[in-house]
This record gives sequence, C-alpha cells and structure tokens, in this order.
Amino acid sequence: VNACVDVVLSGVKLLQALGLSPGNGKDHSVLHSRNDLEETFIHFMGKGAAAERFFSDKETFHDIAQVASEFPETQ
Repeated sequence: VNACVDVVLSGVKLLQALGLSPGNGKDHSVLHSRNDLEETFIHFMGKGAAAERFFSDKETFHDIAQVASEFPETQ
C-alpha cells in the first residue's frame, strides 16, 4: 500500500519560514538536511522545473512538513 498526501504552498514562503535564504543552487539526489532542501529548490527553481527528492532524515522532514502545514494558505 502506498499513500501520498500533498501539501501545496509557496516554496519561497516555506524556505523563509524555515529561516533559509537564497544561496547557491545544487542538485541533491537525496535530501539529508534543510540546507540540501534549500540548494535543490534553488537549483530547480532557476531552471523553472519541478523535482521530487527523498528526504533521508525523518525528524527533519517531519519538522519541515509541520511548518508547511501551518501556513494559512496551505492547501
């Protein structure tokens, strides 16, 4: 059984809420940290492309998902 629940919100606003600021973009095939998320987001945003990546750190992923789900405009 595979279940997927999407949270839709502004990626820029999420990065701001996480205290991350624009820097250099870099593609990470697996995300291990908030910094990896920031770099990968910037890398693909600059190309106007979307990307899906696995987040290896369960606790960091949970923290990011919690912040994302608290935005009033989150769908």
